[in-house]
Amino acid sequence: MKYVKVNAVADKDIQKIAKITVGKKLVDLRPLLETIFKKKAIDFVFSPVAHFRIKTSKGIIVIVNKKYADKAEKIVDEIAIGYEGKI
Repeated sequence: MKYVKVNAVADKDIQKIAKITVGKKLVDLRPLLETIFKKKAIDFVFSPVAHFRIKTSKGIIVIVNKKYADKAEKIVDEIAIGYEGKI
């Protein structure tokens, strides 16, 4: 399964992230994320689990392995994408 749509929310930032994560691992995403967001807006954090945090005008987007996410805007392969507090 390559792509699973979880919610019908059509947030443009989440849609862009979902497109670049197909077939990728979490650790390989930084260069791809830097093509969409400013370098300063992207953080990779190891606590409590490894995940990306991206500061946007709508809030902080979290990208994490799907086994650590209760809810997500999108799930692509093994990666969950959603806003902080909702994922």
